[in-house]
Amino acid sequence: MRDVELIIEEARKLVEPDPETADKARKAEKIIKERLDKLLKDYPELEYRFLGSYARNTWLPENLEIDVFILFPESYSFDGLEKLAIELGKKAVDMYELRYAAHPYVHGTVGDVEVDIVPCYRLSSAERIKSAVDRTPFHHEWVIKRVKGLENDVRLLKRFLKSINVYGAEYRIKGFSGYLCELLVIHYRSFLSTIEKAARWKRNLVIDPGRGSEYVKKDIEKLHVVDPVDPKRNVAANLSIDSLAKFVEASRIFLREPSIDFFIPKTFSVNEERMKKEIHGRFVYGVIFERPPVVEDNLYTQLEKAERRIADLLENNEFTVLRSGHHADEKCCLVFELLSGSLSKVRKHYGPNFESYANSMKFIEKNREYSRFFENGRYVTFRTRKITDARELIRHAITVHHASMGKDLSEFIRKGRVIEGQELLEHKDLRPFLSEFLGVNR
Repeated sequence: MRDVELIIEEARKLVEPDPETADKARKAEKIIKERLDKLLKDYPELEYRFLGSYARNTWLPENLEIDVFILFPESYSFDGLEKLAIELGKKAVDMYELRYAAHPYVHGTVGDVEVDIVPCYRLSSAERIKSAVDRTPFHHEWVIKRVKGLENDVRLLKRFLKSINVYGAEYRIKGFSGYLCELLVIHYRSFLSTIEKAARWKRNLVIDPGRGSEYVKKDIEKLHVVDPVDPKRNVAANLSIDSLAKFVEASRIFLREPSIDFFIPKTFSVNEERMKKEIHGRFVYGVIFERPPVVEDNLYTQLEKAERRIADLLENNEFTVLRSGHHADEKCCLVFELLSGSLSKVRKHYGPNFESYANSMKFIEKNREYSRFFENGRYVTFRTRKITDARELIRHAITVHHASMGKDLSEFIRKGRVIEGQELLEHKDLRPFLSEFLGVNR
């Protein structure tokens, strides 16, 4: 245990912001305050608050972003709130772009510090929330009272999760949100204790930080962390079972073999030669298409939908899918590895059991290309497959079934290109993803 504690003390120095970064953040905060104080003089019914990880001092040095919420009275309509918040947000930052969540909001910079200006309603109770962002002030109040003295433990947990690529609740990652990290550390009282407990977690565990309790619930399929602000809400709802499994595994390995590497962002190198050898003997196919102009969460939701749709079509046509995945960079790609790239020109067609007189006679009377036979007393014959080649079937899928693959993606997928094997390696931005997909990233 002494080795673990020494590593954690060493890691604390890596996750705590250095004085220069902290000073940069304070200067940006001061500028934002001055600008908003001036802007809100004409709107005495509004107020602003610094919320999120920066305000709670649980931010990582490499993830400095200041979240400012403008609180509106309930008398404002949604349209009025959004319009005025955007107008104010644009003036509060140096450069900006509009982003979209529960409401449109301003993402910008002050100096070289990233800033989000987000509107929400000022409410007396979390039970009155009108959209997800309205919970944030209540989350802040609950955490800020309890996280004092544990800030660096939260940072350690965040960096640990980043090192295994499960930090972030966005759909692309399906990992642990910053708020979830804070709740876990508050519940377990330290980073080390969180890791020790996580090493024994099960998928049907319920953690209730508000009550300081946890228990197993047999009828749930994934980790449930009760939101102390809204007990009906699962803070871990976006956490996938595979991201949970990665964290549990990493916790076990860290406790057995403690290493500072768990707190250092990984540099990824691709073994080009091994990739070429591996892909040569395997049946790997991809659909490459232009990236549509859609927000990231919607993009990844629809990429997953398209991936599943094509995988189902392959399986329904008796191609065994070993693994499938999706990736987005400058272009999008859906990838499928199959047990085989081609099938026999015939497939089995099953009829009734011989005991069923009427159905047996109907089966007998039909003209068929192939003669019938029995398997365990059941009629069987062969039918000719329309498509026997996997590449051709995937091309058929994106041409004919594209409309069921996501409203923002469908036309882009329809115009996509089906490639296989070595062709995939020609796309350099795909190589790190393919290395992991093929299992050769060690």
